[in-house]
Amino acid sequence: MGDIKARGKEEDDDKAEVDIWNYVFGYVKMAVVKSAIELGIADAIDNHGSPMTLSELTTALGCEPSRLHRIMRFLVHYRIFEEEPTNQGSIGFALTPLSRRLIRHGERSMSAFILLESSPVMLAPWHSLSACVLDGANSPFEAANGKDVWSYAETNPGH
Repeated sequence: MGDIKARGKEEDDDKAEVDIWNYVFGYVKMAVVKSAIELGIADAIDNHGSPMTLSELTTALGCEPSRLHRIMRFLVHYRIFEEEPTNQGSIGFALTPLSRRLIRHGERSMSAFILLESSPVMLAPWHSLSACVLDGANSPFEAANGKDVWSYAETNPGH
């Protein structure tokens, strides 16, 4: 019975360690998706009308192949894009329901919202959260940006 309990505790500890690593690097998913929007990956594949090889994609985007390949592997792993055969029989990258939301002017695009929420202005309040909990004076957004979100937006139209 003790061995079963010890194994259960060890499994719980292992899971806790994985969970902590996921918290530590939780921002990475948003950063890579933001990159995909900024690079226009979904737009390029959508404009192409069929899966694109890495070579076609790097040419269309004007970027370095090995770095784009790493980003695409990450995005495929999280099912944001998928790999499919191209008309030439090689492997290409294709849109999924998730990546269709990254097309800048797509029907159900969420790209503007993702870019807003991943902007320094919107991320800075999270860095002030604990201080705001301790002092209670201002909201985290006010502490980070000097005014409430509505006043900030009024004076910063680009926001």
